[in-house]
Amino acid sequence: MNVKLIIFMSYKKECVHVLSYRLVTTMEELESYKNTWSEILEREKNNNPFIEFEWVSTWWTTLGVNDNVEIYIVEHEGMAVAFFPFVRSKRFGGIHHFSFIGQGFATYMEVIAVKQWKEPSIGYLLKELSRKYERFILELHGLLESKNTSQILEKYAIEHRVPHSIFRAVTPYIDFHSIKLEDFLHKYRKKFKSIQRREKKLKALGYVTFQAVHRERIAGMFDLFERRWQKKIDKSRFTEQQTRRFFECLTKEKCNALRVEVDSLQFEGYWIGFTIDICCRDRNFCQAMGHDPDFNMFGPGRLIERENMLKAHASNYRFYDFGSGYEPYKFEWYTHIDFSRRFVMSTKGKRERILRLIMILRDRLKGQLTNNHQLVKLKRDRLGELRYFLKNARLKDWFHSFKKGINRLIAVHIFDIYVSEKDQGQNSSSFNEMFIQDVMAYRGRANYFSNYQKGYRIFRNSTKEIAFLRHDQLIYEEKIGFTHKLPSDVSYIKENNCQLSDIVAKVQEEGRAVCISVHWYEGKRRRKLVQLGFKKVERIKIFQLFNKKKVYRKENNWLKYLQSQGKNIDHLWQLVLLPMFT
Repeated sequence: MNVKLIIFMSYKKECVHVLSYRLVTTMEELESYKNTWSEILEREKNNNPFIEFEWVSTWWTTLGVNDNVEIYIVEHEGMAVAFFPFVRSKRFGGIHHFSFIGQGFATYMEVIAVKQWKEPSIGYLLKELSRKYERFILELHGLLESKNTSQILEKYAIEHRVPHSIFRAVTPYIDFHSIKLEDFLHKYRKKFKSIQRREKKLKALGYVTFQAVHRERIAGMFDLFERRWQKKIDKSRFTEQQTRRFFECLTKEKCNALRVEVDSLQFEGYWIGFTIDICCRDRNFCQAMGHDPDFNMFGPGRLIERENMLKAHASNYRFYDFGSGYEPYKFEWYTHIDFSRRFVMSTKGKRERILRLIMILRDRLKGQLTNNHQLVKLKRDRLGELRYFLKNARLKDWFHSFKKGINRLIAVHIFDIYVSEKDQGQNSSSFNEMFIQDVMAYRGRANYFSNYQKGYRIFRNSTKEIAFLRHDQLIYEEKIGFTHKLPSDVSYIKENNCQLSDIVAKVQEEGRAVCISVHWYEGKRRRKLVQLGFKKVERIKIFQLFNKKKVYRKENNWLKYLQSQGKNIDHLWQLVLLPMFT
């Protein structure tokens, strides 16, 4: 046993003794090591896309062009056995700060090393840096605990009594080898059914596709991301010019191990969602997703998320990686979790201890804030909406916002329901129905999409202006959240007081009665309805105080009205019961 220990110690000392390092500071110098770098990762079956040579070189020539990049290459007998991709800067009175390249863009990072040389190389280089720099701080992000690099660094720091700190972030992922697809679909069947319901509503309105995007057309991805985040605070810098150039260059890289895949969710040829994935061997890393906020009611984010996971499974990727972070959506599909570490180590001087303490306090505070999802939503969504409003609001918007704020506290809504006979009036104007494809290019199209999702039909007049909205199942007062089921031959109409007689005649042509709601203060509108043969059948009062709402239905002549039209009462039980539950 002692002989083996002596041999091992001698071998370890010999390894350290024969190691040397070379410093590379230009991309041209690093190009000569491309084959060695890639061969090491291929031999170690690396599935971290952010340490592949193509990712590193693309980052360096685009996003990192102004950084002081230093690649330390540890060699054994002239052969490169480890690469340390660092960025060095000076801070706080000349303290040298070392960090991995790609901060803010590379979720995971690693030392690129032959397995048996990783620990000797780390120990050797840290000693060399200590000799070269009297004061330095090492801050390494994205070290997965499933690998052993962070444990080697921690062991070194303990053995040499070096001040250090470790921070962890969760990284959820799906391991498709641990669960059959049928079992996965069954496990999350409720979520899939919810997605399918929304997908069905969207497909009923038009043609929906999920398809790969050629690299020449990825500009649509950035435009969609920008629309998605225009009312939010975005710190990802995803749409900045340099970032766009980085991803455009990365998609052009030809490499067997690394692939960038961009997919789009399209409705009638328009982008309504996208996903960009960086894939490395058996890992599909979801870099970013986005969807058009105008389609929120159809859940395009959920839809593209589902399609992307199923595509990864069909492409035989083992891991579907959601990335680091505590966002709730990442924990709705995961099967396993890993942790990524941020390792901070410094020399023993006072100044570097103070700087390390500041960094520790910063990271702990940041961790507490990012783990609080409600606080994140407040900052990202609410403050983002406020910033957008202050920047773009007109006087009219200020008035509506003030009114909306008052109504959230206390509100009184009083309106009447008027119904026409079926045989009133003659049609003198032509109205054409507008389908969702017709409003795709309209400004403020989100309002139209919302109406379609609620079941409205939209009609325009001969001058191509919106004339009226029609619902054949419900009375729909969206602003106050009131709905009421309609009889089978009655249509609810919303119009802007123009061409009312023609609108009524148009609907009555189909043998249907017309139902219209009128607020208590609209006297002129009431008189016009009476002239057109409408009858008041019900008055509704709604009182709201904070989150409490009370509905009073002063009259309910629906039953009498329908009896006078010769309707069978047996089919109208909803009209009797509904007021008691409204």
